[in-house]
This record gives sequence, C-alpha cells and structure tokens, in this order.
Amino acid sequence: MREEPLGEVSLRLLREVPVLESMRKHDPGGVAEILRIVENCAEFNRLHAEPKALEIDERVEMEPDYFDWDLARSACRYRLFSLVIPTVLGGLAGKYMLTAGALAFEELCSACAGIGNMIAATSLGASPMLTPGGMPHWDTVLHEMLEGEKKGEPVLMAYAITEPSAGTDVEEPHFLAHARLGMEARKVKGGYLLNGRKCFISGGKEARYLTVCAATDRNRPLETWTVFLVHRDMEGFSVPRVERKMGQRACHAAEVLFENVFVPDTNVMGYEGDGMSTGILMIMAASRGPVGAVGTGIARGVCRHFLAWARTRRNGSRPIDEPRIQMAVADMAASIQESRGLVLNHSLAGDAVFGKLLVNPLMKAIFALPREVRISRPYQSFLHSRHGKAMSARLLRMLVSEDDMTRLLALASLAKFACTDNAVAVASRALELMGTDGGEERRWVEKCYRDAKVTQIYEGTNQLNRLTYYEIEVGGGLRVELPSPR
Repeated sequence: MREEPLGEVSLRLLREVPVLESMRKHDPGGVAEILRIVENCAEFNRLHAEPKALEIDERVEMEPDYFDWDLARSACRYRLFSLVIPTVLGGLAGKYMLTAGALAFEELCSACAGIGNMIAATSLGASPMLTPGGMPHWDTVLHEMLEGEKKGEPVLMAYAITEPSAGTDVEEPHFLAHARLGMEARKVKGGYLLNGRKCFISGGKEARYLTVCAATDRNRPLETWTVFLVHRDMEGFSVPRVERKMGQRACHAAEVLFENVFVPDTNVMGYEGDGMSTGILMIMAASRGPVGAVGTGIARGVCRHFLAWARTRRNGSRPIDEPRIQMAVADMAASIQESRGLVLNHSLAGDAVFGKLLVNPLMKAIFALPREVRISRPYQSFLHSRHGKAMSARLLRMLVSEDDMTRLLALASLAKFACTDNAVAVASRALELMGTDGGEERRWVEKCYRDAKVTQIYEGTNQLNRLTYYEIEVGGGLRVELPSPR
C-alpha cells in the first residue's frame, strides 16, 4: 500500500524533529497520526486563527467579556477539542497522546497563544477525568464533548484550583499544608456544598463543566483536598468577572463563585482527600510539558515575524544582511530547538507512562462493551462505588509506578520553566533589535511578548517549577503518591 505524500508542514516537522523520523521507521501509523494532527492545526491557523488574532487581541482589550464563539466552532472542524479524549471513545488521545498534544499546541501557539490556550484550557479541564476517579464520566461528559464537536457546538471545560489567597500554594504538597484557603466543600447528605471563589481560571467564563479542587476541611487542606466535577448550571454557581489581561486575550481568565453549590457524591473524582495526587500532581506531570510547548510555539511565532521584518528593505538595506541580525536569528533557532527538545523529552516519557494506559487490553475490553451497557444504572453505580473506584486505582497501580510518575513531574516542570523563560527572552531580544519600527511585524512580536509573559505564571509559577524540579531530582523531598484502593 503506497503512502500518501506528506504535506509541507509534515516535511518541515520531520526535518526539524529527527526523532519523529526515527519513530516513523518503527511505527509509521502512529507517527502519521501525529503528523495529521499537526497538519490540521496548521490549516486551522492559516484559515481561522491568524486572520483573526490581532483583531481579537485588540477587541478584548476594549471589551474584556468578548469571546469569539465562531472561532471555537471552527476548531471543532479540526477536532481540536478531542486531543485529550481517549481513542477508545472516539477521541484522538492514543499511545502518543502527549507527543501529539505537545506538537499540536506548539503549532497552534505559533499563530496565537491566546487562541491556542482557548483550546488547551478545555484539554486541561478534562484531564482530571483521565485519572482513575474520572472513568465514570467518560461515557457522559467526554461523550458529550465529542457529540458537541461533531455538531460544531463546542462543549468547553476549565480547571479551577487557584484561589484569591492561594495560588502557587495549592500546587505543591508542603505549601498546601500551610495554605490560607478561602474555599471549602462541606459534606452533606448525598454530596457536598461548595462555598468560595476560584480566580484566574482559563476559560472559566465559557466552560460548561469545571473540575474544581477544594478542601473538605480548611484546617487540614492537604489531607482533605478533593476534586469535584461542576456543571455551570448548578444552582449557586456564577462568574462575577473576567480579568483585563495583558496577553492571551482570546482566552478569558475568570473569577468563579460558588455559593452553596450542591455537588452530588457521583461528581467526586476518586476518593475524598486524594486530590493532591490525582487532582494536582498527576495533572501537572502531564500538563506542564505542554505549557513548555506553548512557549516554544510563541518563540517560533516571534522568529517568523522577526525574519519577515528583517528581510524587508529599509533605507536601501535589509537588516537580515547584518551579521548581528544573522547571529540573533541563529540564537533564536537554538532556543527554539532547545525548548522543543525539553518538551519532547517530557512528552515521549509521558507517552510511555500514560499511553500504555489507554491502549491496555483491559481498557479496550471495558470499552468494547456496548455504550448502552456502560451508561446503564448498574454499571455506572458500580463505577461510582468504592469497589469501582478501587478497581480503577488498582489498574493505575498495575500499569504506572510512582517512580515513573515522579520522574515525569520533574521533566514537566523543567520543560515548563525553561521553555517559557526562553519564549520571553526570544521575544524581548526581537523587540530590542526591531527598535521603534512601527510596522505590522512589530505588532505581532509585541503581542507574542505579552502572550509569553503569562506562561511564566500559570501551571505554577516558574519559581515553583524550579523548586519542584530541585525537590525531585536533587533534594529528594517530593514524590507523587498514587491513590491506594480503599
């Protein structure tokens, strides 16, 4: 059977990422799927993101509540909201889920990191459902997301952990133990009442579902940190405001308010109290690397626009003909390749950890059952029961080791802080060299700089990520503990 000719984007990617060419010799089908995903992202950029990026950036500066739903609907055509949904359900997340996701977000953010983050926020919000406690919701919420995407009506999600008085604190066990939390989940008959605020939630204004972390006892936050699934239509939930942002304006950062929001027991993800392991550390071990990919994409966008500026003749000469500009371009290329290498180190290691979960024969057997069986009351009741949760926890422990997960968190944190710092440095250097030139390319590079700054803050500040890497690889004081069957 003859292979289809590769597109321009695929050829570029294989040239710039030799490891993909090597993988292709052993697994042509798997790499072909990665290339298809990145090609789709490039086409979405060309036809939809790039023509609108500056317009959206400027409009949201004046109208902070504005959100381009038409753009989100366009993303459905390219299945960009399926990147995190397992292939056993009909999504795109298979054995190379992290590598495909990282290269996809790099490509998206090379055009506009705000638009890329609008898509990535949903992937992040859905991520807790891929942990053992989330399996009961695969055939409900994740299925709803897939069906919405097919119809061109996106079902967006968000991940809510940051509080006004606790940001970085909630992402590291030692800090969480002493955090000043404002939000609490109180146990009542049949579920929990959530009260408090979460802030700076990417995509929180538009999300239909939110995965929310909260303590059931604010005096013992580390021991009682729990993950809940919240629907925006639950009584008492509201979005009081969105932030005025410097960058990534296409994706809102919202404050969300919970006033006696009743969440049923069936919407507890896993066990009460295991939120730090499955709701934070496992998620960060998977998601911080893609933030490094966001930074890599931003740096690529800077380099592309800087080159366009440098190749334009001014006063009879072109900046690109100057050795100092040529060396700067080489430095930018080196920074981008360094960043991409760190991201791929993480994503390939992550695929070895998470990918085998999604293609495990037992997982395939479970989802070979007719969906009518999987959504039946007896089946769902079992998954939500302690026996069902224990089965999920045992499956995770059977396939994933705590050592692997801890190492993955270190690689993720390293990629996150190094790549996002690189992005800011590349954008800053480009602006210095462009000077006060007021052309279109400078507008793009200035936007890239503003977009890059926030990447140093979300998914844990870069200072926290440095401490996480140190504690795992040098200090030995941090370890990811997987939930034990109860």
